[in-house]
Amino acid sequence: MISFLRDRLQGIVAFSFLGIVALTFMFLGLPTFTQNFNTNDYAQVGEYGISQSEYFRTRNIVEENIREQFGQQIDLAPLNDFIDQRARSSLIEKYTLVKFFDELGLEIPSSYLENELAKNEVFQVDGQFNQDAFKNYLINFNLSKDDLVNDFASDLKLNLTVALLNSTANIFNSSLDQYLELLTERRSIQFFELSKDNVIKEFDVSQDELNTFYQSNLDFYQVPEKRTFATIKFSKENLAIEVSDEELDQAYESYLQTIPAGEKRVSHLMVISDNYETNQEFTEKVNSIETVLTANNFEDYVVTDSEDEGTLDIGGDLGFTDGQIFPAEFEQVIASLDVNAVSKAVFYEGNAHFLKVTEIDEPIVLSFDEKAQDLRDELEDIKFEDLSLSILSNLSGSSLELAEAENVYGISSELLTDISFGDNGLSAGDQSTVFTAALKQWTDPIEERQDSFKIAYVVSLMPAKTIPLESVLEEVRGVVVDQKRNEYLEEVFADDGLSFDEAGLKELYAIDNFKIEEFKNINRTTSLLANDLVNLVFNEPMVGTVEKQLLGDKLFVFSVLARNQGDKSSVPVEDLEAIKNESRSSQLQSVFNTLRLEYGYDDKYSVNTIIANQTS
Repeated sequence: MISFLRDRLQGIVAFSFLGIVALTFMFLGLPTFTQNFNTNDYAQVGEYGISQSEYFRTRNIVEENIREQFGQQIDLAPLNDFIDQRARSSLIEKYTLVKFFDELGLEIPSSYLENELAKNEVFQVDGQFNQDAFKNYLINFNLSKDDLVNDFASDLKLNLTVALLNSTANIFNSSLDQYLELLTERRSIQFFELSKDNVIKEFDVSQDELNTFYQSNLDFYQVPEKRTFATIKFSKENLAIEVSDEELDQAYESYLQTIPAGEKRVSHLMVISDNYETNQEFTEKVNSIETVLTANNFEDYVVTDSEDEGTLDIGGDLGFTDGQIFPAEFEQVIASLDVNAVSKAVFYEGNAHFLKVTEIDEPIVLSFDEKAQDLRDELEDIKFEDLSLSILSNLSGSSLELAEAENVYGISSELLTDISFGDNGLSAGDQSTVFTAALKQWTDPIEERQDSFKIAYVVSLMPAKTIPLESVLEEVRGVVVDQKRNEYLEEVFADDGLSFDEAGLKELYAIDNFKIEEFKNINRTTSLLANDLVNLVFNEPMVGTVEKQLLGDKLFVFSVLARNQGDKSSVPVEDLEAIKNESRSSQLQSVFNTLRLEYGYDDKYSVNTIIANQTS
């Protein structure tokens, strides 16, 4: 089927779909992450490089799906590995289809990509493409134009491939007819089922048999180790963490010192020395501008006299600086300029620049009253962390008596008695901590949180032991008898004399409490029978023959009384479209599974660990 699709699709003009496919390019909305990305590939899928931008937006989509399903407040930290795995799978699936698109020899003109990008509202102001918005997007996420276009192209290829495959749905019509014929087939059957519970034969069990089974299954008759341990919970509240007014004042002063200077937005008018035959001509040009340039006419002179082609159409705008963006020669001058002030000529690398501060974005400074609670919380957290480290240093692994520890810290313990591993409500890691600690010793912390933690003291322990046979004798006897019943049932199963004569069956075999049932004109979707039995009935058995099958611990005996061929015309019109969609989806999924297996991208995925470590 894959080769057929390749041949067929190579004859299709792909861009006939551009007008009908509703493209939903996920990456064009501003990402929600704040990592500082560079343009090196974060990961590799086969021959395709995955930028950091694409990887993290894919990961963000997985996170949003989880939040939509389980609520916005869900803690995603414990799901980090799962999220990474889902992002990996999503990228593999995407580039499997991108590979198929490329293999067809189809191409997307670069002019089309750029035009479509320009139409996106992210890059528009007042309904028109805005170079400044586009540039700021690239700067904010440290992307090159090529990175953005490549991401856009891969998403476009993905959407087009799905559309192309959907367009081939008519090739599945022949198989659909066959599917409908199978779906509407009907059978009339009789059957009965047997299990060990239908065996009424009495079995004797010797002491040797009991001993043999018991000795072979000692692991089932173990009483696990049980421990009694006390826990003490330490929190900011019960440790009475306090912050003084003096400490709060000092913290506020430190906060004020961390507030950065306001960012300034700067425009420039540039005169390029290489554009002039002599240095005198260049100097005269610079001086002529300097004598007439003011804040009021700056934009006009940018249009008429600036020689920086890259900023002409945006009024010479260079964007914002925090004092660290531009060369030091620029930053020194910018620092001295107020809003709407214009500098004298600033020379850098032989060229002259006139700078104007067009906007100042002043930082928000919270008052003491506005900031006090946050500062108090931060100081309490710091003090609690310091005190926690001190407590853990004194207690963890020590043999300090429980009563003494309660007295030192003024906190009562809680006692958990005769607790076995896995039966204590603790996490796997905390269980390991509690059940590896020595008797009369304190453990490492358990149930750690930002504002509290618990530490446990092992009060007593009862080692694991084996339950004696005498105590479980009847339980063992019951298991051995069940084994004998199953063995007898297998003997019945092996007998070729099975029939649908209920009285004869009861006479021949020590079985009872079963019922021979008959169903007429059932189809494959019937809910009257177990799925396993339905599959057996419709697996082309001969009419009138006695068939038998052991499924799990049950024996099914059945016979097909009549077979009725399927009739696709019997399918209700309202169900036909749903069946067609299901069949089409199944076929397309089969195509995708084949492509995924053919390209083998599941085994050709790798992460650039250097970049991954930098962004983690």
